[in-house]
Amino acid sequence: MSKKGKVYFLTSYIEYLLGEGIKSEEYYLGDASRFLRFLLGRVETSDINAFVQSSSPSYQKRLKKTLRKFYAFAEAELDISNDALKQV
Repeated sequence: MSKKGKVYFLTSYIEYLLGEGIKSEEYYLGDASRFLRFLLGRVETSDINAFVQSSSPSYQKRLKKTLRKFYAFAEAELDISNDALKQV
């Protein structure tokens, strides 16, 4: 991960764009969002497990809980359906 924005990378991306003088960041952010939705729809169980297992045991428990909520949001609000996401 980069020096900053480890967690809030979309916010950091907006700050980066503004720093680069981009005046219409909506296009850039919209394209990045579509790309992330594309990836989320194609993530596999092994990818999710690798991400979760790369954390400490105490963080893994919290991460599983928060990811389940995120995936519920992705399915309900973004119409992203992926069985791998339900297995967290």
